[in-house]
Amino acid sequence: MTSIVQVAELAGVSIATASRVISKSNYPVNSRTRERVLEAAAKLNYTPNALARGMKTQHSNMLGIIVGDNTDPYYAEIMRGVEDVANENGYLTIVCNTDRQPVKELKYLQTLRDFRTSGIIFAGGGLSEPGYPEKLAEKVRELTERGTAVITLSQHTLHVPSYQPDNFGGARQMVNKLTALGHRRIAFVTGPANFIVANIRLQGYMAGLIEAGLSLNPNLLLPGDFSMAGGEQAVRSLPYLPLSERPTAIFAANDETALGVMMGLRRLDWPVPQAVSVCGFGDLPVAQAVNPTLTTVRIDLRELGRNGMLKVLAILKNETVPTIEIAPISIVERASTAPPGLSPD
Repeated sequence: MTSIVQVAELAGVSIATASRVISKSNYPVNSRTRERVLEAAAKLNYTPNALARGMKTQHSNMLGIIVGDNTDPYYAEIMRGVEDVANENGYLTIVCNTDRQPVKELKYLQTLRDFRTSGIIFAGGGLSEPGYPEKLAEKVRELTERGTAVITLSQHTLHVPSYQPDNFGGARQMVNKLTALGHRRIAFVTGPANFIVANIRLQGYMAGLIEAGLSLNPNLLLPGDFSMAGGEQAVRSLPYLPLSERPTAIFAANDETALGVMMGLRRLDWPVPQAVSVCGFGDLPVAQAVNPTLTTVRIDLRELGRNGMLKVLAILKNETVPTIEIAPISIVERASTAPPGLSPD
C-alpha cells in the first residue's frame, strides 16, 4: 500500500505538508504545492488510512447504529434511511445487534468508542432493567464529552436529542379506530417487558380503552416478544376463555407479532376479520403483502432513519437541534379489520 511518505517524496514536500493537503486541513498551503501533492497522490493511487486518521483526529467517518434485532424488518427500514444519508455524506455505518441485552449494548458502545466513531444512533427504545439506565448514561456521557453525536429514534432512558414516533398516541388512536368499528373486547399482545417502547404502546392501548369507557380485562393482555413466533404463541390460550370473554379484535404491539397472531388464528380456524379483527404497529412492507392485508399504525421508518442521520450531522456541525421531535403517525385501514362479526367458537 502506498504511504503518505511516498506521496510526500514524489511531490517534493514534507510529510506534514502532504498530510495537511490530503486531510483537507485549514492550515495554509501554497496552491502550487497543493496541486503537486494531489497529483502525486493520484499517480500513486494513494488512499488515506481512515482508521489511522481517526486515531489522530479522535473521530472517524464511522457511525454506529444500535438495534435490538437486526433480523427485525422494523430496523431494516430504519437502517436503510440512515445509510442513504450517511453514504451521501461520506460515512460508513456499522450495525450493532444487541438482542436487547444490556451487556451486549455496553460492549458495543465500548467498541464504537475505541474506533473513534463520530456518531451513534439508538434505533430502538431503551431497556428498563434495574440499574442499567444509570450505567448506560455514564457510558454515553463519556462518548458525548469526546464529541461523539448520540441520538435516539424512540423513547429512551437517555437524555440526548431524539427523533421518535408517537408510540403512545398511535396505540391510543388504533384502539379508538377499533371501538369506532364496534369492538368492545379488544386483546393486546405485548412486547418485551424490559423494552420501554413496548410498555408505552401498552399504555396507549389502556388509554384508548379508558376513553371508550371500557375496563381492562387481564385475560386479554397476551404476552409477546415482538416476534412472529411470539404472536402465534399468544393466541393459543384464547379457546380456553369463556365465549363471553373472547376478543373480537386483537391489537399486536408490532407488525411482526400481528403476522404471528394471524398465523395462530388460522390454526384455530378463526377467520380474519370475520371472527377476529387483527391490527399491528409499524406498517412494514409485508403488511401489504399478506392476506388479508394488515391494518396498522404507520410509521415512515425510512424517513425516521433519514431524519435521525440528519440530526447526527447537525450535532457534528455544532448546530442547535431540538431535544425531542415527534415523527408523525397515521392509521392505515386494510382488510384485516372489520366490525364485529361471528363469535369464534
